[in-house]
Amino acid sequence: MANQKGAPDRRSVCLSIVSSPLFAASCGRRPSASEATASLTVMQTEGPRSMDPADHTATLTGAILDPMYEGLVRQSSGQGVEPLLATGWTSSADALAWTFQLRDGIRFHDGAKMDADAAARAFRRLVDPESALAAAGKFIPVIASCEALDRRTIRFRLRKPYADFLTLLAANQAAVVSPRAVASGAIGRAACGTGPFRFVAWRSDEYVLQRRNGAYWGERPRLESLRWRWSSEPSVLYMALRTGDADVVAPLSPVFAHATAANASLRLIHQSATTFFWIALNTRLRPFDDARVRQALGYATDRAALVAGLLGGFGQAATAPLAGATPFVDPDPAGLRFDPELARRLLAQAGHAKGLRIAIAVQDDDELLIEALQAMWREVGVALEIRRLEGGVYAQAAFATPPVKAAEGIGGVLSSWSSGVVPDLQLRPLFDSASAAPAGANLGFFRDPAVDALIDAGAATSDPIARARLYAAVQRRIVAEAPAVLLYTRDDLAGVRRGVSGVAFRPGGELIVSAAGKPSGPG
Repeated sequence: MANQKGAPDRRSVCLSIVSSPLFAASCGRRPSASEATASLTVMQTEGPRSMDPADHTATLTGAILDPMYEGLVRQSSGQGVEPLLATGWTSSADALAWTFQLRDGIRFHDGAKMDADAAARAFRRLVDPESALAAAGKFIPVIASCEALDRRTIRFRLRKPYADFLTLLAANQAAVVSPRAVASGAIGRAACGTGPFRFVAWRSDEYVLQRRNGAYWGERPRLESLRWRWSSEPSVLYMALRTGDADVVAPLSPVFAHATAANASLRLIHQSATTFFWIALNTRLRPFDDARVRQALGYATDRAALVAGLLGGFGQAATAPLAGATPFVDPDPAGLRFDPELARRLLAQAGHAKGLRIAIAVQDDDELLIEALQAMWREVGVALEIRRLEGGVYAQAAFATPPVKAAEGIGGVLSSWSSGVVPDLQLRPLFDSASAAPAGANLGFFRDPAVDALIDAGAATSDPIARARLYAAVQRRIVAEAPAVLLYTRDDLAGVRRGVSGVAFRPGGELIVSAAGKPSGPG
C-alpha cells in the first residue's frame, strides 16, 4: 500500500500481487471440463447504461462491465487494493505524484497493446471536460494529469493530496479501455478491455452476452460464457431464480430473502452495504430554511421500524450521514433518534404548532417507503404530499435548480446513493456546497463553509487517526444542521442456485461473477 504510516518520506512500493481470497478465487484454479462449457445467467433489476466504463455511475452497470475490463488496481476482499494491470506503484513525499509500473505483453480484446501510452490516454480521456463522460466528476477534481514515462510506466499528478486515490483507481469507471475502440466511436455500444471475458452482443431490451477470453493474461475463467438479463420486477427475478431460468439474481428484494435462504436449491449471499437512502430537504425554500423544521422531520422518523418493516431486517438504520459499511462512519452522533415529542416541540418553536404541509418528489419504486414516512410524519402534524414521478421526469425534478423547485413547491427529494467505500464520494456529492444541483447530488442546495472545509481536510489527510477525527466532526455537524432526513442503508442481497460457486460482492456492492463456476447441464 502506498503512503504507509511511519515511512519517513511517505514513500512506499508495492511490487507483487497481494494474496487475498478475492484474487485466489479468480486466479487460483483451472476450469474443470464441465465448467469450461457452462454458461451462467445473471439477472439484475436494470440493464446497462453504456458499454464504456467511463460513461456510467451505476453499480449494476459496473457489475456487467467488470468481467470485460480491468484497471490498474482492484479492491481486495477487505478494504484495501491490490495490483491488477499494474505490478506496483510509488508515491512522492507530498502524495501528489504517483508512478505505476505496468504488466508487459497484455493486449486488449481488439488486439491493441495495453501499454503505458494506452493507459495514459484512457485516463486523459476520463478527465477531459470535452469528453463529457458520466464518471468524469469523480476524477477531474483529483487527477491533474497522466503521462507515459516509458513503455511500462505511467505517472499521475494530483491536484491535491487525496488519501483514497488508490481506492478511486479501483473503481470500475477507472478501467483501462482500448484506444482503438475509443477512436472508432464504438466503445459505448461494444465493450473492449483486457478482462477475462469478451463482449459478444448487447440487445438493449433483452440481454448482454460475454464469452471467455481465450487470450486472457491470467488464469482462464471457469465458465464459457456469461449472459446478463434484467427486469425491474422483483418477483420476476425471484421466479427466474426458483425455476432455474437465472443462476444468479441481484439485487434480490428483501421480501424474498428469507424464502431464498430456506430453499434447499438456492443460496443467499448477504453483506452490509453502502446503498444509502435519504431525503434531501430544500434549504432554499420555506420552511426548510429553518434548521428546527429539518431536525423535526428527522426526529419524527422511526428508522428502525423502516428497516424492520420494509427491509425485513436486511439493512441498518442510519446513525450518520455515511453508510454503516463505509470507513470512518461515526457510529452514533447525537440527533438521529426517534423522538416524536421533540419533533412537535421543534415545529411549534418554528411557528408550525398547527402543522404544515410539504411535497416530496419520489420515484415509483419508492412508494412503500414514502407512504410509511407519510404515516409517521402525520403523527407530528406534518401532511406529506407525495409527488410520484417516473424515471426521466424524476431525474429532472431531483436535479432542478432552486427557482424551478420553488415554482413547483418541491420541499424535498427522496433518493439513494451508493458511494462504494470512499467516504469523500458520499459526503462531497451530497453535502458540499460545490455539489449543489444540478452540478451534483446536493439536491437541497445545502451550504455550510465549515462542512466544506472538513470534507476537504478529510479527503487530503492520510493519517487514519486524524481522518477519523475530521470525519466524525463533519458527520456531527451535518446531523446538527439536518439538511437531509437520513433513513437507512439497504443490505446487498443476491440469490444463487446451488452448485454455482465463486459469486461475491465487492465491499462497495458490485456483484463479481468473473470467478464463478457452474457444472454444465441443467441447473
